[in-house]
Amino acid sequence: MVNYNIKGTGLPVTDELRTYAEKKLAAAEKFLQGDSTAHADIECEYSQMRDGPKYRAEFTLSVGSAVYRAEEWGSTMHEALDLAAEQLVKELRRNKRKHFHLIKRGGAAIKDTIRGLRDRF
Repeated sequence: MVNYNIKGTGLPVTDELRTYAEKKLAAAEKFLQGDSTAHADIECEYSQMRDGPKYRAEFTLSVGSAVYRAEEWGSTMHEALDLAAEQLVKELRRNKRKHFHLIKRGGAAIKDTIRGLRDRF
């Protein structure tokens, strides 16, 4: 499980809200591959002065030297948490694809080099 802090601004952090945020964070945890250094900060905010959606959820995930952040507004706290968690997972998935693509390109370059050397001799 990822170590996390949850903070509520303008609304109390209830046990139900805490377990819901944990459940949403668990979806992002599968991309961390059991990294024990990962730490998440979850911020929930209610803004009464704002027009439109009034609830804001923000996930900040620190893994090694990388920092992933997702922030979304919603008409309910649960909706904001859903949208922010979805955005965080999308960012983690994109980074994972990018990482594997670079590994494959590096492997292909090494293979081409070896083929070139083999053709010379």
